[in-house]
Amino acid sequence: MIAQESIERVKSEANIVEVVSETVQLRRAGMYFSGLCPFHSEKSPSFFVRDSSNTYTCFGCGAAGNVISFVMATRAMTFPDAVEYLASRFHIELKHDKVKGRSGPAVDREKLFAISRAAFLYFRHSLAKVRGGAGEFKTVGEYLKKRALTAEAINGFGIGYSPVQRGALLSVLRKDGFDDESILMTGLVRRSASGDMYELFRGRLIFPIFVDSSRIAAFGGRLIPGVLESNYEEQAPKYLNSPESPLYQKSRTIYGLPQAMDGIRTSKEVYVVEGYMDVVGLWIAGVRNVVACCGTAMTEQHIKRFSGVCSRIQLLFDGDSAGRGAAAKSFLVSRNAPVDLAVCFLPDGVDPDDLARNHGGETQEALKGLPRAELIDVFVEGLFTRFGCSPAEKPGANLLGKLCDEVAKALAPVESEVARTALTLRAARRLGVDAQQLERLTGAQGAGRKDTFEAKGTQDNSHASEAEGANDGEEAASELTSEPGAIRTIDQLPRTDVEILRAVMVLKQEILPELIRNPELCAQLQPESVRFASELFEIFKSYPDDEAQQRVVVRALLSTYGTSWRELWKDAYLRVQSGVEMKEVYHGSLKAMRLEHLGRLASEIKKESAEAGNDSERQTELSQRDLSIQRQIQEAKSGN
Repeated sequence: MIAQESIERVKSEANIVEVVSETVQLRRAGMYFSGLCPFHSEKSPSFFVRDSSNTYTCFGCGAAGNVISFVMATRAMTFPDAVEYLASRFHIELKHDKVKGRSGPAVDREKLFAISRAAFLYFRHSLAKVRGGAGEFKTVGEYLKKRALTAEAINGFGIGYSPVQRGALLSVLRKDGFDDESILMTGLVRRSASGDMYELFRGRLIFPIFVDSSRIAAFGGRLIPGVLESNYEEQAPKYLNSPESPLYQKSRTIYGLPQAMDGIRTSKEVYVVEGYMDVVGLWIAGVRNVVACCGTAMTEQHIKRFSGVCSRIQLLFDGDSAGRGAAAKSFLVSRNAPVDLAVCFLPDGVDPDDLARNHGGETQEALKGLPRAELIDVFVEGLFTRFGCSPAEKPGANLLGKLCDEVAKALAPVESEVARTALTLRAARRLGVDAQQLERLTGAQGAGRKDTFEAKGTQDNSHASEAEGANDGEEAASELTSEPGAIRTIDQLPRTDVEILRAVMVLKQEILPELIRNPELCAQLQPESVRFASELFEIFKSYPDDEAQQRVVVRALLSTYGTSWRELWKDAYLRVQSGVEMKEVYHGSLKAMRLEHLGRLASEIKKESAEAGNDSERQTELSQRDLSIQRQIQEAKSGN
């Protein structure tokens, strides 16, 4: 994990004015820079950046934070990705702490990024041979013309080519000084049963998957007809993706996101397609707010990455059974999404790239004219199909009961009462049943889920026992711990941090993804709290199905943080056993933290007002900001 001292260096040394200026037009306003807020629509500036503290505040919508949280919010990055991006940009060396208890060797992410960069340059250089080339390069050039790939798109997405020659890429990477084990770790090459190493991508058009404007996590390859040996080409998959690696996790990686960010921010919506060529084809046609999931279905992690930059996600799927099935599954991962989702179904036999080439500059209008459907409607239709009947016919009583049970199970986990009610009403209409009956059934499913959660909370006390076991002997503890360094004890942290940490320790994966991807919350929490949450999230991501290994590494993590953190873990589970609802604790703490933050802003305005003296223009501006803050305080108190 990234060392705390490195995080603090990034927060203080990464120039926030330079970073914000890429998104917001700033002007000097006294001790601040001001501009129009990127997080809400406004006509007069209420967004202020203070370069002396590397922080920002909007007195219109209440958004606030530091340079890291700004990058998280405006570039759809996680906390670790944002830190790494800023460190790379401002040439800040990152140090990493080792958490003992994890299996496998330490990973040098910067080296892996460097290998990916070297491979990227090799692929780009190879594509440059297409112009005037013969043999395979002539075939590649003809394919580019056939797919109408423009030079602007090729350069904008960094598209390259991997030649057929075996060992060529491996030779280049070795000459650059990279060791075989690190090259293998990127997934660019594989080792055969006989021990020989060979390239994953050969005879393919290469699509680099960028984390940001310069760093590459992985690659996708599209087979070019007529380049490879015919017997191999017949068996090879059309598209091939890098395997998962320390740099690349399909469940959270999005292809084309850096190229689409400006378009997403401007339109406040994003189109999600399935293939690399679909993204590039739509981009050529002028649709610049389009991305793709990397060889996997959309996940909650994908959706949450969009929450800070847009308000609506449009899924572009084929209108066949496979496309409708994918849309139905998307409903299950989007039930508690912070953005709206809908699906647009394409005509049979037409993919987004075809649509773009058919409509050219009018593709945007063509997309708006596609039939749209709410995901809950598609989900209910999918249930009808699964049970062997059509939505057009009225099912019998027994089948209708089964359908309603399935819908109630799907709706019970929806946390927002307003959203759950709206979805229940819509589902009831599709099923042809009384909405109140379905709502009662959904409520009963939710009550059962709560009972299960409380029982699980008691069972999960095994994690508390593991933490307690770390106290049983100094020798056992010393084997798992590293020096805590500057990590403060729990009694040195603010009360709201402590309550949020309790909730994190119990709810774990229920709230961890949301927490570490919430830039404003990360900015307001203490560094230790953010770091602990990030490390805990990484543990459950690294060992999703290995509870034994989870316990070992969690024990090591708690030992690293010290006795008071282990005690807080045990205390959290004891509170669950005594009937404390940790979700209420979590949301109550968020509200308290919001009020504390607004209170600090109000005090700051009061201080500035005293310093402004008789400057009437300045006093008027400060008065308007104070009114905005007081309004937000009242809204926060009332729960709006």
